Amino acid sequence: MNPSSLSTNTGDILTNECLQQFRRGRPIAFDAEFVSVQEEDSELTESGQKQVLRDMRHALGRISIFDCPTENVVVDDHVLPREQVVDFLTRFSGIIDEDLDPARSSHRIISTRNAYLQLRYLLDQGCIFVGHGLKQDFSTVNLIVPPNQIVDTVKIFHQCGKRYVSLRFLSNFVFGRDMQQDTHDSVEDARAAYELYCKALIWKKEGIWDQRLQELYNFGEKTSWKLGTKDSS
Repeated sequence: MNPSSLSTNTGDILTNECLQQFRRGRPIAFDAEFVSVQEEDSELTESGQKQVLRDMRHALGRISIFDCPTENVVVDDHVLPREQVVDFLTRFSGIIDEDLDPARSSHRIISTRNAYLQLRYLLDQGCIFVGHGLKQDFSTVNLIVPPNQIVDTVKIFHQCGKRYVSLRFLSNFVFGRDMQQDTHDSVEDARAAYELYCKALIWKKEGIWDQRLQELYNFGEKTSWKLGTKDSS
């Protein structure tokens, strides 16, 4: 298949040999990037407060799936929204205009429906979705995933009553490496979430989970959660 052409053949996706290996209980790391198809519309009230008249609306722009047992990227597709993109949110998504242009893109581009069908296939197969902050991803994709098929590191690395921790901060703290320096990358994010999940299992097995989690929050509060930013020391 020409990578710059829009793939609309559902059969090609659902019979992909890479996907046939997935069975119930198989862990897969998943991440998605989004673009905006509707800008926020707001106005100032008489008291000077901002009143939102219309919320920004997101659409799927890229999906990546990292097979945990083999540590291979098995899906990395850009997704062409049904509606016109008004903002590629490049700073956050890493997606630019050319990426979603079938005539110019070097990526495989699929339809929103086929992106959904890929994920629905893996859901129906009983795969376990590993990721960070998956609630928003599933909501935008319009996919309902049972709790027993979700491993979310944003909830695993969370101390009751405290703030949730970003994937970037966790990766910096746990592995001592920076990520997402300029833009997000769904493959990098999916892999990082899986690695964090593995580290959590190790810490729990070693009986040091509570200690490490407390160290995480102590360090976050000490640095005002600024670890990993370009202007941090």
